[in-house]
Formats: sequence, structure tokens, C-alpha cells
Amino acid sequence: MTDIASGRREPEVTAEQFRRIMEIQPFTRWTGVELVRVERGLVETRLKLRKQDMTQHHGFLHGGLVAFLADNAAAYAAATEVGDVLTSQFSLNFLSPGVGDAFFTRAEVVKAGRRQVTVRVDVFAESEGQRKLIAIATATILPAGSAAIGRLPEAR
Repeated sequence: MTDIASGRREPEVTAEQFRRIMEIQPFTRWTGVELVRVERGLVETRLKLRKQDMTQHHGFLHGGLVAFLADNAAAYAAATEVGDVLTSQFSLNFLSPGVGDAFFTRAEVVKAGRRQVTVRVDVFAESEGQRKLIAIATATILPAGSAAIGRLPEAR
């Protein structure tokens, strides 16, 4: 739907639908990642660090969780443009160790086409009110058909 006054279209997938999706995904639910912002072509998320089970042997956020945060945010941003999606390709560059109390992602659609959506994601470590860029990612996301979003199973 398009807002006549602003010309902006509503996201294909809403924040409430993302929250339902997050509730039914066991791994996503385990991480405790939260939605911060959802707009068409833009998603921001935040993860609070649990040192006892999210760090690697140096005490940094595990790289697998950095990748998860970037991939999840990229897919969500793409879904705001085209509905249900699957990641086709994903590239992640680590810039600094994941040292912080929480981690913030900002995923922005670079281009949304009929066959694929290209997304850039910045991952930041948050500590004492400051953010430090620790990773950047690009992803190619494929539309999977919007029907699956409408028939989500109930959360457990």
C-alpha cells in the first residue's frame, strides 16, 4: 500500500510479522535478538551479549553470531521489499573483534529487483553508549513467495 501524502510504500513484511517469525525460529529465539527499527528497505536489530554462552575463547562475540546477525538483518531488510525470502549469497568482512555489551545491525537494501535483492549490513559493537563498526556484509537475497509469511505457525 502507498501512502499518498509521502509516496512511501508500506513494508511487505511488518515488524509484527518479523516478531512472529523470530518467535518460531529456535536459534533466533535463543539469541534474544530484538528488532529496533523496520521500514521499507531498512531494518535495525540489537543483541545483548551473554558472555557465558555467546563468546569465543578470547571473550569476543563469536564470529558465527556476527554472521547470524548480518544474515538475519539482510534477509529482514529484503523481506520489507519483496515478502518472504531466502539468502542466496552472503559475504562478511570482520573489521574488529566483537567487544561490547551489545551488538547493533543496520541493514539497508541497495537494490530490489524482481529476481534478487542486494543488501548491505553494518554490524556495530556497543559499549558505554558508543558504537564501533566491527563487520560489514553484503548479501544477495531471493524472493521465496509471499504466501509463507501469511501462514506462519503459532509460536511455541
